[in-house]
Amino acid sequence: MSPATALVHETADALRDTLRAHGLDLPDLSAEQDTISLGDITVATAARLARLLGAPDPQVERNLEEWPEARQVMRRLGAAFRAATGGGFLDLYFHPDCVRCDRDAAVTLAPIKLTEARRLVSRLARH
Repeated sequence: MSPATALVHETADALRDTLRAHGLDLPDLSAEQDTISLGDITVATAARLARLLGAPDPQVERNLEEWPEARQVMRRLGAAFRAATGGGFLDLYFHPDCVRCDRDAAVTLAPIKLTEARRLVSRLARH
């Protein structure tokens, strides 16, 4: 395994461990070449991650799995991720429960760059 590949795997493991220490589980988190794939998470997990990264709590929180509330969670998470990683972009996609064939609603988090993942680990480790 090359040093660069090893660093990606080490960072993915550190991110997974740090998230678990905060009570968050990203079951699809994995290392892929020079990125970290975050995968699908529940909307509630996305909201908790946003708060951990410094996003303000919403004014009124209703059913997070409804389209308007999920979009608000995604905006908050995207902005908090940008701030926590020094400008990194987190591509998010909402899957309503009605589209997922009797499965809970989910937010897909696109893969992130290694540098962003390392900054995310650092930010989460301070909380």
